[in-house]
Amino acid sequence: MTYKSMEQIFLGLSQAGAWGCFDEFNRIEISVLSVVSSQVKYCLDAVKVLKADPTKIMFKFGDEHEIPMRVTSGFFITMNPGYAGRTELPENLKALFRSCAMVVPVIELICENMLMAEGFTTAKDLSKKFMTLYGLSSSLLSKQRHYDWGLRAVKSVLRQAGYLKRQAPNDLELLVLMKALRDFNTPKIVVDDVPIFMGLISDLFPGCNPEVTFDMKIWKAAEECAVNPDLVPLKMPKMNIRSEKGFIQKVAELADLLKVRHSVFIIGVTGSAKSTVWKLLARACTHIGWETAFDIIDPKCVTNDELYGSMNPKTKEWKDAVLSTMMRDMAKCQGGKYTQAQKYKWVILDGDVDPMWIESMNTVMDDNKLLTLVSQERIPLTASMRLILEVSNLREATPATVSRGGVLFINETDIGWRPMWDSWL
Repeated sequence: MTYKSMEQIFLGLSQAGAWGCFDEFNRIEISVLSVVSSQVKYCLDAVKVLKADPTKIMFKFGDEHEIPMRVTSGFFITMNPGYAGRTELPENLKALFRSCAMVVPVIELICENMLMAEGFTTAKDLSKKFMTLYGLSSSLLSKQRHYDWGLRAVKSVLRQAGYLKRQAPNDLELLVLMKALRDFNTPKIVVDDVPIFMGLISDLFPGCNPEVTFDMKIWKAAEECAVNPDLVPLKMPKMNIRSEKGFIQKVAELADLLKVRHSVFIIGVTGSAKSTVWKLLARACTHIGWETAFDIIDPKCVTNDELYGSMNPKTKEWKDAVLSTMMRDMAKCQGGKYTQAQKYKWVILDGDVDPMWIESMNTVMDDNKLLTLVSQERIPLTASMRLILEVSNLREATPATVSRGGVLFINETDIGWRPMWDSWL
């Protein structure tokens, strides 16, 4: 983001009389922020004069522009201080904005209201059990970087609980919520924490032990595609794999996650079959008639400009990049590879996560589902599109990034070495 692109935004907002909210504002470079403070001051001074003299129409914006100003213009900024890749706002810029600190939300009340919205009649009691489980999990389970017990995780589980409620409206509500909590959270829990988590669930939901169920259509299709690699003619090398129960279970868990989260992290050490899991799921979905297309990028092998695009500061010429081109082609079904008939289109980001590139994906991974480029173009993540991030760990990821995606954690013991040995033989 350059000071020239910021200038264009302020000129547009001032003349339209609109409000502008700049998210992650402190990710802009300090050299640009120092100029932005002058641009904001031009606008605020013009608003002050306009309130005193409504007959005045034109105002100077810097040395080059004279614009009609509207008194309804407003600017707001949001930021998370203290994260990697963030800068401290200059004092002259801080003075132009009124600060407002956010309080910690009462998640139990939010949980109760969402349960009622999903059709649960005993929402008050269930919300207490829900938050007690998450509170105890946060304090008793090991401190893993990919664990998230916050509001976004709560909302995802509640959506899943609502889906299960609609599937079986006559089932006991306690049983439905317990099933959602167990089935949604166990895929992300490391093997040492599973007994603790299951013990907490059994204590809070005594006598409830519903059967673990998966989408059997996906399960059977995955088994068939694993055994017969020629079943689906996808453009990828043939997969010489084994139909192991633990492996197929991970495929089914990923399918369930992608139903409720549009962004998913697949985490595991090298050789834990991360790539094979999503590739087999793509084959299984295509086999049952849900045509699936995907594209793979290693975000660490290119620069940020090569990933998201850049604008020439002198000519103002926009240069497209790998991710922006890929997402635009998927959203608009262009480029010759993507069509309206495809049920799923996946963007696979296969590489280490660090704040320098992943923070720009925050608006894609949250409920906005938008990639905003420096050229002011906004590329939507459509209903058929999903973001899958294949990583070995989330050591460098910020809490803001972790909370935005679902997690499928593949332990070393989940699949093991035996299937690889058998396939090699």
